[in-house]
Amino acid sequence: MSHDREDLERGYRRLLACYPREFRRENEDEILGVLLASATGGQRRVGVAEAADLIRGALRARLRPLRQCPPTVRAAVRLMYAGAVLELGVLVTVIVTENSVRSAILARDPGLTAAQWHTIVLASLLPDEIFAPVGVALWLWMAWAHGRGYYWARVVFAATFGLSTLGLLSALSDSAATFAAADMVADAAMWIVHAAAMLLIFSRPAARFFQPNPNARFFRVAGSRP
Repeated sequence: MSHDREDLERGYRRLLACYPREFRRENEDEILGVLLASATGGQRRVGVAEAADLIRGALRARLRPLRQCPPTVRAAVRLMYAGAVLELGVLVTVIVTENSVRSAILARDPGLTAAQWHTIVLASLLPDEIFAPVGVALWLWMAWAHGRGYYWARVVFAATFGLSTLGLLSALSDSAATFAAADMVADAAMWIVHAAAMLLIFSRPAARFFQPNPNARFFRVAGSRP
């Protein structure tokens, strides 16, 4: 095998390592053979388009629910993916409407100083901008965990729903809807998605799928054998 071919194979194997272990065990050799057979003569590196396709496939393989996942949980997982998209929408909305929010606040309180405005930004707007990427990652993580039936996932999701509800109620009590209507609509839409997913994962058809596995690492007792 030429050095170019060896380098290309190593590149493909590095990308295929992103796939789940079970998938690689069953399909890696076949996929690698197809990739190498379709490579152009003298090709030494994986193309950008090829790498993007393999990475997208790895993400789908890792985020896809288990085959035995009931329809209610599959629907909840889809809602969680929608929640990740909405989280990005909230971030865009906060950034785009920042000037209009400032104008509305100044109209309500014309004596507001620059220092006071910066305090409002630090207390209200900046956290949304900073934590939105964390929120996207959390939605994706929750979708992955629920799709695999992890018992603890519902507990974590319920806790985040409680925090989301408290945050929405706090914003309403601060009259945020009067000067940041677009932000409130985006937050309310995400809360509705959160609530709908909650109803699905705590429904009776989903209960059996989330039964704790005594052999799972999360439930092992220290010093006990799996």
